[in-house]
Amino acid sequence: MAEYPRGIKKKYTPKGKQGRVRKRENPDVYVLRCLLQASPHFVSGNQLAEKLKMSRVGVWARVDKMRKAGLSIEASQNRGYRLAGEPNLLVYPLLKAWLKECKTDCPFYLFKKTDSTNSEAERLLAEGVETPFAVLSHQQDSGRGRMGRTWHSPKGGNLYLSIALRPNVEIVKFRNFTLWQGIAIGKFLKVHTGVQNLLVKWPNDLICNNKKLGGMLTEASIDCDQVRSMIFGIGLNVNSNTGDFPKDLRDSSVSLQEASGMSWRLHELAARLIKTCLEASKECLSKDSDAKLLKEWKEMDFLKGKKIKVQSGKETYTGRADGIDHSGGLRLKLRNGRARVAHAGKVSLIL
Repeated sequence: MAEYPRGIKKKYTPKGKQGRVRKRENPDVYVLRCLLQASPHFVSGNQLAEKLKMSRVGVWARVDKMRKAGLSIEASQNRGYRLAGEPNLLVYPLLKAWLKECKTDCPFYLFKKTDSTNSEAERLLAEGVETPFAVLSHQQDSGRGRMGRTWHSPKGGNLYLSIALRPNVEIVKFRNFTLWQGIAIGKFLKVHTGVQNLLVKWPNDLICNNKKLGGMLTEASIDCDQVRSMIFGIGLNVNSNTGDFPKDLRDSSVSLQEASGMSWRLHELAARLIKTCLEASKECLSKDSDAKLLKEWKEMDFLKGKKIKVQSGKETYTGRADGIDHSGGLRLKLRNGRARVAHAGKVSLIL
């Protein structure tokens, strides 16, 4: 269980705008929002009852229900309630509360298990669900990565997230979408966790300490050179023990917990990640996005200067990675001194 900070047993009373129950807001979400704002202090049970227009027994019943869902909520006489910890599985009202705290009004769908969050998002798009929206799951039976690879998706401790958009823009404007997301997510994780040895491997892997921390997959529906709908998926190893992964993945995988030496609150991480991805989507469409991408990629480029092998279809070639070009293609310096750009293919290091 990931803990919340502990403080002196001071009582906090919801005040002003943040202390009002918003129209049609779920009472559980309101209670958790107040507990987040008060952390590490306690929130008055009387004040919660007054704001929610219910009895203190009614407030206690809601707190008890959230405890049964896995949240650790402490109670103190004459002080009220305090959020003390959260499980390694997402709980809907707490994620909703964190999104509100992050000022991100993004609808989301949370599943205990699904085949793939990208597939789930695709089905919701087909049903006409308004975008943007996010899909998260505790577990994936058929999580997938680039080029049809399987993404190991055990239950508990990790994030499996997809975000669906209907941009309706020319495909050229979103050609570097995955690279933009990788840069934005990598920079966010560095700031949020303090783990600095975190880079992006072209085109869709998050690397930490030379091991895979996460993978990204972008899938789009294109009509007449227009991107009609787009799904961006990410699998991120957060609090998992990679020693429990399948044998072929153990030595090449790492989690944020292993890299930082501490566990992370999944709900806050998920909410801030959703916000980061939505902001990166907008930035990808800005006028100077190509020039900015080239500059920022240099700071996050895992392959820079390394000897690599690229397998593209039946062709295989080697060279030294030399950043990316304006179209997002991977530049290589071949042994004969010539330059080449890879736009697709499997990339591996030559040790």
